[in-house]
Amino acid sequence: MEFPEREEDILQLALRMAEVIEQHPDVFPAPPVSPAHLRAMVEVVKAINAECALANERYREQRAKQGRTLARVKDVLKANLMYTEMDVRGQPERLSGLGWGGRPGATDRELPGEVRDLTAQRLGDTSVVLEWRSPVDGGPAAAYRVQRRKLGGPWEHVAREVDNDCLVSHQPQGVEFDLRVVAVNQAGAGQPSATVTVVL
Repeated sequence: MEFPEREEDILQLALRMAEVIEQHPDVFPAPPVSPAHLRAMVEVVKAINAECALANERYREQRAKQGRTLARVKDVLKANLMYTEMDVRGQPERLSGLGWGGRPGATDRELPGEVRDLTAQRLGDTSVVLEWRSPVDGGPAAAYRVQRRKLGGPWEHVAREVDNDCLVSHQPQGVEFDLRVVAVNQAGAGQPSATVTVVL
């Protein structure tokens, strides 16, 4: 029988052990950790999980607020760009001072380049926040695939994002795993980012 890896199974085993030891003091007269202490440790884990759930909910609320605000910023930018494009009609080079103008020839028929500067920040006991920067070469990224693998294992898909960050929840504890991000568009998937290794 293998020792469980899932948090739920570990806690269930701890409570079962505490119950059996308590019921049979003649068989287990002096365990290294008492049933009461074992139960208390389980309660600490549950309390931390509740705090993490609140933190995750707060994060989702803030990300939703950020998304709404960013959408308003985009609307304002589009309105201003429409105005400026009309104002400098026939002289598109004057738009360069506004930071506007795509790379010549870059289309979504070209694979996106490599995602840059991937970082991971722990958020609670089972969650990680990933942040990255968009590729500078290739076609524009339409979305990003977040992938994970255990040490030596195959890559698996865990999330799809359109922004440059992602909350990856319910990750295994005490297990070393790699994370990476791949930019995608209509042409397909670009070069994966460098990996970050996480142990929660």
